[in-house]
Amino acid sequence: MFRCVDGPGRLSPSPALPTMCRIGCTMTGGGWFRVVNGVTELVSNTSIGPSDSTWPAGPQLGRGAEALHQNMSRAYGGR
Repeated sequence: MFRCVDGPGRLSPSPALPTMCRIGCTMTGGGWFRVVNGVTELVSNTSIGPSDSTWPAGPQLGRGAEALHQNMSRAYGGR
């Protein structure tokens, strides 16, 4: 596991695309987690970054992502 000590920022690759979360560290891939009230939550997943791995960026996951996860788990979980 990796831990970035830098705080997240915002990245807007294009006005036509949603704003992403960006953080300055050398983490190259995987999920972004935070602990809220003792519960670990997935808040993003690395989607883009430069070839020198100086920052990753990913979408901020919210209620829509949670609903998709729950629906897919109910439909296909345990198969």
